[in-house]
Amino acid sequence: MNISFLTSGHEPFDDRIFFHMARSLVGHSHNVLIISSKRDLIEVSDDIKLICFAGDNLSKRDKINQFIERLLPFKPDAIICSEPLTVLAAKRYSKRVSDKIRIIYDITEWYPSKKNLGGYNYFLRWFFFVKLLLFNFWTASSADSFIFGEWYKSRPYRFLFPGKRFIYITYYPDLKYIPYCKPDLQKDKLRLCYSGKISLEKGFGNFISVIQKLIELKIVIDIEVKVIGWYENISDREECGNIFSRLNRNVTIKMFDRQDFENFIDLIKETDIFLDLRSDDFENQHCLPIKLFYYAALGRPVIFSDLRAIRKEVEIKKFGFLVKPGNYDAIVNIISGYLNDEDLYYQHCINGRKLAENNYNWQRIESQFLKFVSLR
Repeated sequence: MNISFLTSGHEPFDDRIFFHMARSLVGHSHNVLIISSKRDLIEVSDDIKLICFAGDNLSKRDKINQFIERLLPFKPDAIICSEPLTVLAAKRYSKRVSDKIRIIYDITEWYPSKKNLGGYNYFLRWFFFVKLLLFNFWTASSADSFIFGEWYKSRPYRFLFPGKRFIYITYYPDLKYIPYCKPDLQKDKLRLCYSGKISLEKGFGNFISVIQKLIELKIVIDIEVKVIGWYENISDREECGNIFSRLNRNVTIKMFDRQDFENFIDLIKETDIFLDLRSDDFENQHCLPIKLFYYAALGRPVIFSDLRAIRKEVEIKKFGFLVKPGNYDAIVNIISGYLNDEDLYYQHCINGRKLAENNYNWQRIESQFLKFVSLR
């Protein structure tokens, strides 16, 4: 089969699209094309064609035309779409070429999400929320089937489109990318990491506040921090820049830009404990953090915000803790507990890796994905 991925929100070498789904399809004799509108790129990597364009400043109509233009010579039998706009592009392409082309909507994000509405005032935000929500469901009606990354995000689609086929393909990593990394915890030095969008909403302020608390209480003498991420607006840069300035000389910070999947894993593999203290608002409560499964595979304890999505889908107590993201005393006590109880720390390291090997890995769900995509 010829199978194309369309995305207007993900980079060409996205971990889910390129490293997992596309590579699995190519490995089972399918021809694969990835079209992303995030940047200009034309190349073939691991037998996967990438014909991408920089479309962030294009109108929706022009962006759709660019997707269709790149689909025409490839002649896909199935198109896997990551956003409402790409579903619309796939539908218009199928109307032009053949109504036998299967359109699959891969849903891993809420739409509209906070980032789609951030530039509007309170009243306009509600207007555009309803407008974008209806647009999303209207385009979703054009899809033949759904792939869901997690349970909560599937609920509105299963309710509105009960007759459409669907499958759950969670964010489990292929363990060939994430070898077990032997832990090496030191009592006088702690290695931490923050990754992703750098903003207060994503927990950067909470992360830094925990580090400050660790230093103030002399829980640990030396802290090394890697920050791997990006700012999405000037406001985030200013707010988080001010937070940086509060850290004292006992904290070493290394900054890294957005990384591709393999480089990202290489950068974080020496982290001692992973913290993710994003705000526990409605959207985050119902989002399953993808990186949680990477951290488990590396064999490291985690401290995450107490989110419903995690409670529902992950055996978190076996390798970490869920906390109120602003309860710094509790978080510091957990970190102190790991530092003072090596048996607990190393047991959680082992448990995380075992869960990845037995349950949370791509090999466990790959055959289901391949079978679902190949359905006619």
